[in-house]
Amino acid sequence: MSANFSREYVAVYDLLYGAKDYNAEATFVLNRLNTVNKAPLTSLLEIGSGTGRHAHLVASQGLTVLGVDLSDKMVALANQRSAGLSTAPAVKFIQGDVCSFNLSRTFDAAVALFHVFSYLTTTSDLKLALRQIRAHLTDGAPFLFDYWYAGAIHRDGVARREREVENDIWHVHRLTIPVHEAENNLVRVNFHVTATEKKTGIVHRWHEEHHMRYFSPAFLEEQLCLHGFKTIKHGEWLTEGSPQAGELGAYLLAMAV
Repeated sequence: MSANFSREYVAVYDLLYGAKDYNAEATFVLNRLNTVNKAPLTSLLEIGSGTGRHAHLVASQGLTVLGVDLSDKMVALANQRSAGLSTAPAVKFIQGDVCSFNLSRTFDAAVALFHVFSYLTTTSDLKLALRQIRAHLTDGAPFLFDYWYAGAIHRDGVARREREVENDIWHVHRLTIPVHEAENNLVRVNFHVTATEKKTGIVHRWHEEHHMRYFSPAFLEEQLCLHGFKTIKHGEWLTEGSPQAGELGAYLLAMAV
């Protein structure tokens, strides 16, 4: 798994994704984790913790959270933003690769949100990630992750998109040009970003390419079974329903066995 976020992208990350309802997502995830194990959850491992917003929302419900992120820039920003928050003592962020991290401890539950698993573009990396996550969970621990659903790509394909956002500091324009590699179950997502600092007028332009793999539920269930997990539920992200062909976001809830 390769580092995907540049220094510039990290700087405007929360602005670009400001429309995400982190509160709703954290509630959705916790509700599902709590259906798996009757024992109260006290500790959570978050893979791909980003800027830390999910982690602090979970910590506000009484859990300790350890976030692991591949990007040292994301980790630095998450730790910086923790300062002064009431939940800061319950949250820690460290740099690490999901395919190889070793914390020498176990957790009551684990999550990998915002399509972290779709960044695992090879089956070998997927296997390594599942092995490492399982090694850090107690028996019976729930594990939830979201991913790009193959049915949506097969039906709708991929489309060019534009997004424009701003706050008091930045004005950001992002052009997204995807390239579909059907033979690899992969989309190469090309971001062309122009970010203008409002105070100085300085313009930053950059391009980065993110490789995103899409999955079928059956394939994921097979891989989970091979690596010490039992699948509990497949679903459409943030709904009660099953994955739908028209919706890219799906999730899988499993249990460590």
